[in-house]
Amino acid sequence: AIMLARSNQLAEAEKLQRQTLEIQLRVFGRENLGTIHAMTDMANIERDMGQDDEALKLYTETLDLEQRVLGPEQPETAETRYSLACILARRGQMDEAVWNLQHAIDHGLHPRMDLEIENDPLLSPLHDDPRFAELVAHAKQMAAQK
Repeated sequence: AIMLARSNQLAEAEKLQRQTLEIQLRVFGRENLGTIHAMTDMANIERDMGQDDEALKLYTETLDLEQRVLGPEQPETAETRYSLACILARRGQMDEAVWNLQHAIDHGLHPRMDLEIENDPLLSPLHDDPRFAELVAHAKQMAAQK
């Protein structure tokens, strides 16, 4: 499914990932790391297809699971919060997007991602927000400390 998504065959990727997620849930349950990864992959595909309502729901559910299963300071948890911020920004929910992005930066976001925030097209709705420049500077500072 991931390879199909990367080659922009999103409809096929969505179908295959949905099947994968259903199997993961049935066999391993919600709090299994493989299931959590499958949920993240499904949310990413939904995001790429422009299905923001479904992506938002999945990112929110995944974030809740990751905080309980992995902990709030883990890079995977921070990456999901970052992805949630991207969807919120695209939906025009700027205050929530900024808060989630700040939280991701402060709580485990990988330094590579800290350095990519400024040029991430998924965050382009925030570019005119003065808080975004502050977040970019903060992210670069955090990356230098890690």
